[in-house]
Amino acid sequence: MKFKILLIVIAILSFSCTRNETQSQREESARPRVEQRALSNAIDLAFKSVDFGLVVGKSVFIETEAISKLDIPFISAYIGGLVMERSGKITKSKDKSDITIYTLVKTSGTDEIKNSLFPDKVRGEFSAVMSIINSVDQSVLRTYELSGTADEGR
Repeated sequence: MKFKILLIVIAILSFSCTRNETQSQREESARPRVEQRALSNAIDLAFKSVDFGLVVGKSVFIETEAISKLDIPFISAYIGGLVMERSGKITKSKDKSDITIYTLVKTSGTDEIKNSLFPDKVRGEFSAVMSIINSVDQSVLRTYELSGTADEGR
């Protein structure tokens, strides 16, 4: 009976002693390595479900929008890498593209999860809506709801 009470007390303390922290000045500096790993793993998980078969042999224009401007170049380059893996050709001109990939990033960032009883960790989160669009007639060929979360120990 004493053991059960001890376990309950430990569980209550561990939940009550956990907090998330997000730095508000993130735009000014690069992320530490642990945060980079957490976020890039979350992005990898989010894009696992995307079928880039529609871009094979096509010229592709990539457009990315986000609340935070910090991650836009990386996310665009990440998508470009996936397009090139499928033999797509990246173009800088929307007018000269066969396909437009438009990505609206809803969440891209990290939170520190501090625990008093367990090691701290960093949680990377990424969510977006990505549409593959026929650039000629502007028809939407496919839309994906992307979401990924990954934890890294500190």
